[in-house]
Amino acid sequence: MKRLTLTIPPNLVIKPVKYILYFIGLWPDYTYAILHRILWVIALGSVLIFQYRYIVMHVLTDDLAELMDCFSITVSNSLLLMKLCILWHHQGTLRDLLLMMKDDWSKTISTLPIEHCNAMIDKIKSLRRFTKLCFCGYSFSAIMFIFPVLLSDDRILVLKMELPFDPFVSPIYEIICIVQLVEEIAFAATSGMLNCVIMTMILHVGGQIDVMCREIEDTFDRVQQNGSSPLTTLKYLIVKHDRIILFSSYIEDMFTYIALLQFLSNTMAICFSGFVIMTSVDSDEAGAILGKTIPYYVIINIEAFILCYIGEYLSSKSVLIGVAAYNFSWYRLDPKESRYILLLILRGQKKLTITVGKFLDLSLESFASILKASASYASVLHAMY
Repeated sequence: MKRLTLTIPPNLVIKPVKYILYFIGLWPDYTYAILHRILWVIALGSVLIFQYRYIVMHVLTDDLAELMDCFSITVSNSLLLMKLCILWHHQGTLRDLLLMMKDDWSKTISTLPIEHCNAMIDKIKSLRRFTKLCFCGYSFSAIMFIFPVLLSDDRILVLKMELPFDPFVSPIYEIICIVQLVEEIAFAATSGMLNCVIMTMILHVGGQIDVMCREIEDTFDRVQQNGSSPLTTLKYLIVKHDRIILFSSYIEDMFTYIALLQFLSNTMAICFSGFVIMTSVDSDEAGAILGKTIPYYVIINIEAFILCYIGEYLSSKSVLIGVAAYNFSWYRLDPKESRYILLLILRGQKKLTITVGKFLDLSLESFASILKASASYASVLHAMY
């Protein structure tokens, strides 16, 4: 059977998100996807090998603060590689999500009033602003890695690595520093854009929920004005609600273990970076260390907040369908008709969630737990130091 080529409307997936999916070899039907994946594995794998080699060889000799600084960046790069592997494994799920988004967008544009379309367009505008902030913020935090190199009296690398040759001889040193900086900017920007990928999915769900709530209100208005039976519309709303639930389950399947890895790695990265900040305040190289570490620390906190916020957003949005259905005057309908709206009310009471490895819901409470745990661990390290 001939496979159909996936074509996505230009307004459905904004260009930066589409480009990053091409860049990491995840866009459906992309010819050079395998080549991109191999290049990513080689680039990230080689960086991680030399970073972990440095940690192993200097675990007993290096200052604890320097070791934690190296380890926090290594954890972030390891997380990026694991996230990419999980996304590559779930490429089929991503294709299904994009097809469902295309179908939802087509139906919204072709069959619904302009007010309903605006609910989807507003989400795209919000996503564009979020994408710009992510790209600039993550790239800036990576660029600041050059600060210690420029301000140090000795030759140091942008990323601490144990290379199999002497990297401090010119012009090898300059080349390595440039390559490391470019790689880290690419890694950081890609990590930020992957957050935009999941934000694209979640905002689409939010837009569809807003559209459905307005359709429920319109159904009530038509019943009051015309006195017609809403049975056909109510059946359509139940099918649409089931489609939203299915879309959310696909998101959960694709991102639950990414959320687990990011939950753990963000806790460690925040802890180690916070420890480096606490111990470097009174050091002679405080300016260089803080100039590099503080932007990274802020970005890691923002990344953890984004992850937890989108889970909170999805949960809070999902209950709006049940509220809208309850506000519908279902008690005035014929019993055979009212039972359909009761199905919406009952199912709408169960929140849609994204879980951390299927055992913890992502929410702002989870973000507070990350901060508490990382602060506690950093305090213990500082006390031992």
